[in-house]
Amino acid sequence: MPKPVTINLSEVEQNPERAAIKYGNKDVVSKMYSVSRTTVTKWIADMRDNPKFADGVVNPTHKIVLIKLDRFEDYFRWLEDNRYRR
Repeated sequence: MPKPVTINLSEVEQNPERAAIKYGNKDVVSKMYSVSRTTVTKWIADMRDNPKFADGVVNPTHKIVLIKLDRFEDYFRWLEDNRYRR
């Protein structure tokens, strides 16, 4: 069985060159982008419903949620650009 990957949340920072970390859980995303966990949960649900960003959320099991950090950033940039559109 493969060894589980552990991420020290205190070492996670806003690093544009974050080549070592491609996926993160809700806590990592919340800390990395300084957004509350509730907001991350809502945005993940919205990402799943949007076919353009659905590939950014992966559920390997029913309890584990992995978010592709680059796609998450693309999503909130898209939110900014489409803020007032219906």
